[in-house]
Amino acid sequence: MEDCPWRSPREILASHGYTPLPPNELDDQQLSGRLWELLYAAAGRRFFFHSTNHLNDRSLYTLLWERWLDEPTADIPLEAETNSNLIMSEFETNGMTGEEIWLRFYAKEMAHDLWHSTDPDFVFPPHEDPPYDRDRFLPTAPIPLSAHGGWLPGDDSPEDAEPDPLALNEVDREITAAKRESRPDALQFDPPDPALEAQLHAMEPENWTPPAQQLAAKKIPLLPPAEITEEMLTPILWELLHNLSLCGFFILHTDHLSDAELYAELWNHGLRDPAHLPGRNPRGGWFHDFLGSWGEDDMQLWLRYYASDEDRVKHAKDWPKDSIPQKEKPPSNRDWRLPKGPFF
Repeated sequence: MEDCPWRSPREILASHGYTPLPPNELDDQQLSGRLWELLYAAAGRRFFFHSTNHLNDRSLYTLLWERWLDEPTADIPLEAETNSNLIMSEFETNGMTGEEIWLRFYAKEMAHDLWHSTDPDFVFPPHEDPPYDRDRFLPTAPIPLSAHGGWLPGDDSPEDAEPDPLALNEVDREITAAKRESRPDALQFDPPDPALEAQLHAMEPENWTPPAQQLAAKKIPLLPPAEITEEMLTPILWELLHNLSLCGFFILHTDHLSDAELYAELWNHGLRDPAHLPGRNPRGGWFHDFLGSWGEDDMQLWLRYYASDEDRVKHAKDWPKDSIPQKEKPPSNRDWRLPKGPFF
């Protein structure tokens, strides 16, 4: 943060070719999709938001547009693997200060106790549950492998274990190991884990289901491409990409497609082909590559739009009989801000 330049998020996103629309240009139907588009663009530059459930979609979009987008911030290179986390309850909105918003909607009992330890006479406002349910669906900040040492959210945390001052847990492990050594070889296997067996069973290809079927089960509407107007196409596409990411479905290599072409490809193939969708999973997901099977035509697309100069030189050396198309800028600028999950 000390070495890099400071710019506004609006400037940072614009330098990557993305400019969000003003709130007054979006009607209520367009707003939700455009909000997710902005949130994923921010995540593409590792800006992540928290405590937004006191705001409706328009209020959040407007707050981001009018306040956050123009606040100077460190333009940290992506190679630094540094996440910027923004607490939206700290912004004054709806006539309440950030402190009032936090105390009313987000403060937990532990925070009350800590506050009263220094100010025992302080009177907290009555707690209210936030009126909206968005925070648990927001893009999740990735944790660099070097930082978590192999531990990921959802794993058992050593910090959550009960205190063991007499080291009895270690004694239990030694007793268990001794019992295993005394058993015949045939009995030294751990008992089956029903949850793991169910997970492995779901991963078998015969149990895969099309994403469209899973979205329908969640009552998420899907419109045929022919029924979508030009004004609604991009908002509907980004809302679909968001809903797919919550299922653990992610897409790759889309910049050679327009929004209309991408939606049509998803509608005709990506949503219809059986897939194993693990949900929001910190260890992986289902990836649908729009370069298909990487056949000859797909390889030509990759060389034309996606391959680096080094990749093109290497391909020409390894495959001297292949024609190398002229390098072109892709017609779309979308891949850098697509939903990526917490593991990129």
